[in-house]
Amino acid sequence: MDSVTPTIVKRPLLSLQCNWNEALREYNGTAWVSCKEPGSSSKHGKLTSMSTSENQLHSVKASDRFKVENVTTTSLKLSHEDPNCNCEFHAPNKVFSRIHQKSVTRLDVTAELGVSVCSENKLLVWDVSDGGVLRNLEGHIWDIYCCSFFPSGSVILSTGADMQIKIWAADTGKCAATLTGHTAAITDTAIVERGRNIVTVSKDGTVRLWDCGKSSCLHVLSRENGNINCCKVEPVDIDVGTPNETPSDREVGTGGKLLIMGCESGTFKGVGLQSHKQIFQYKCDSAVNCCCFISSTSAAFGTQDGKIWLFDLRARQPVTIWEESSSPVLCLITVKNGLFCGRADGSSIYIAFDSDKCIQLTGPDFEPVYCIASNGRSIFTGSRDGHIRRYNLPL
Repeated sequence: MDSVTPTIVKRPLLSLQCNWNEALREYNGTAWVSCKEPGSSSKHGKLTSMSTSENQLHSVKASDRFKVENVTTTSLKLSHEDPNCNCEFHAPNKVFSRIHQKSVTRLDVTAELGVSVCSENKLLVWDVSDGGVLRNLEGHIWDIYCCSFFPSGSVILSTGADMQIKIWAADTGKCAATLTGHTAAITDTAIVERGRNIVTVSKDGTVRLWDCGKSSCLHVLSRENGNINCCKVEPVDIDVGTPNETPSDREVGTGGKLLIMGCESGTFKGVGLQSHKQIFQYKCDSAVNCCCFISSTSAAFGTQDGKIWLFDLRARQPVTIWEESSSPVLCLITVKNGLFCGRADGSSIYIAFDSDKCIQLTGPDFEPVYCIASNGRSIFTGSRDGHIRRYNLPL
């Protein structure tokens, strides 16, 4: 297959004071702003509120060749003349500070419910409208690394350092099943279609396909040297191989699907979910922390050195690499024609694939953003400060 030289993207990035929406509510209130162009020193400026009434922002003035294009109580569009760049900043519409008191390390949401876990090992179910805690799911020993809803929204999957996979009823908080078999911490999961089968990856270097109905492991899909950090499963429009043997009748919906995974070794790998055959393997210089599908022919992954890679599944190699920050990429989700990434420096940035549109979510004060989720109406983030933030965006 012909080699493709990936496009390297190094755009200038604007940054804004994390609590700008609060700082600018008062007349003459100020907030800092900066612009960083790769290879150059940062340029700094100041925003000053010129007119407010009843906590509504009306006029904000910028210094040092920065320009305020538009401002509301929760959004601010900012540009800079040299280098020529712009970005929309969005403050959270809600900040849930009472769900957790410590770092929020993983979360998932439906239209009505959220589930999240923190560094205190608390696995909680809560209301997405007001952040009210509904249930505490108790049963894991040691740290919990993953939590997610099944497609029905009524069942929750969790895994952790205790090597256990637990399935919970979201409405009662009862544990319906516990699956065991890994020999080290389970770092990520993927649910196959409606959830008769699930995939897990672990620090023991194995990828396993499970039968939830019988609480048993069907197959070890892959064995790696070292930790596997992330995985996703989706149907794809590429050849994912033909199984050597007739699949078990306990496999439901595994045909035509690709499993992608990212490893601590820097390997990004694809395996046919039903064929168990390696479809591709790509090696980069830094640990792969997170991954997601973009379409049926493309995926993305984020690495510890701050790069975001757009990967063509047909060419089996990256086509675009964003190198706009050196801060580790900790989480990725696909949102319409782009993706959101959360970084260790507290930034959450939307990257559009078909335009130069840039959106940043503000709030965390240089606190790592460990997780991002969407229910189709809002974006939710979890960070080291223990807060879960909800953003309503016009994407």
